[in-house]
Amino acid sequence: MPESFRWSYAICKQLSSAHSLASSYGDLELDDELRAAVERAVRPILERRLKQAEKQEAAR
Repeated sequence: MPESFRWSYAICKQLSSAHSLASSYGDLELDDELRAAVERAVRPILERRLKQAEKQEAAR
């Protein structure tokens, strides 16, 4: 499975359905405000990694 698929799937499916953050000390349930904050923080990173993976795959 290409690396770009992994990042694309995370953006399209996983990020929008996140309901908690897992840590060594337990899960933190996300309400609407926290879900929006996580999306705003994480989406740009996922999109950047997707572009990097697509670039690497195109160079092969």
